[in-house]
Amino acid sequence: MRYTLEIQKLLNKASQEDLHPKDAVKLLIQAIQIADANNDTELGYELREDLMEKEWGLADRGEFVNAFSWMVNAHDADPESYDAEDLLWKYKWIIDELYANPEVPAEQIESILQDYKRRVTEQGYGLRSYYSKLLAEALDQKEQEKSKASLDQVNALPIDALSDCRACEMDAEVTYLLNTGDFNAGWEKAQPLLAKQFTCAHVPVITVCHLCYHAIKNGEVEKAAELFNKAEEELHEREYDTSLITSIAALIVYLFYTDQEKGWNYTEKYLPWSISCSVKTEYFFAMYMAEALKRADQEQDITIVLPAEHPLYSSSDTLKVKDLYAYYYDLASGHARDFDARNGNKSYTTQVEEAIVE
Repeated sequence: MRYTLEIQKLLNKASQEDLHPKDAVKLLIQAIQIADANNDTELGYELREDLMEKEWGLADRGEFVNAFSWMVNAHDADPESYDAEDLLWKYKWIIDELYANPEVPAEQIESILQDYKRRVTEQGYGLRSYYSKLLAEALDQKEQEKSKASLDQVNALPIDALSDCRACEMDAEVTYLLNTGDFNAGWEKAQPLLAKQFTCAHVPVITVCHLCYHAIKNGEVEKAAELFNKAEEELHEREYDTSLITSIAALIVYLFYTDQEKGWNYTEKYLPWSISCSVKTEYFFAMYMAEALKRADQEQDITIVLPAEHPLYSSSDTLKVKDLYAYYYDLASGHARDFDARNGNKSYTTQVEEAIVE
């Protein structure tokens, strides 16, 4: 069929190794439009799988939710034709996306969680992956009691095909310990990850970045430097993985403690990754940036090339530190209020205020 040849040409272009993932996404969207115009549901499903997997490595996942919703409808209309396990894995990604948008009401998220729970049970899987989703959100909110309860529930259930990989689960345990303020316990728990005994797409790089942040905050200067060097090695292999932007922002905080000139270089290099990302990603990036910039001379004029889409962009590439700080502090604070209103607590606002305390 002629349209399948058109789609194959687009897929060939999208699979080029040197192509930026955002450009690959655009090609996949074109392919999906052709498949849909020809009522080819099976091919449309496969293309949306490819699209979600490509967007997973991006901070900007504009097609994620719509693609998944279409896939769920196709699966439910003809469940024998599509792999339930793969769909449920992508469902886990979507739960994270919904948590990342404060405009999604808590009631709707709870309904989605219950739907996921039902589907998992119907397919014969345990609920370890369900409680992992609750754990991840509790960790983001730094809700210690909820984190401990969810972590205990995760560890009490057997591992199955929908469970997070051991590296991700161990990273969550490290995060829990760091959130309690026990850096030494987090450091010890992270040792198998630092030795790369357990790895996945984003672990240990995210573990290393956040350990570096907590190390410098804890006065562990030598460990922080060692961790920063490890992080740089990991980042060299992830030129297009913009989903790492909040982890990189944690490194920027470290640099503003130790080498502000390099901190500015990192800011200029990676700040474009924060454009058009999820609200939660923007919140954490802005919070880290405010924390970093608070350490700089507020009256200093700096030269920094901002993306044209940035609200503070100027053709002169010059602005005062205090203006950039105020922008990111206000951005983080505004998002914090929205999340706290949705979540019914003060977690995100508290995190911002604690981050900028001298």
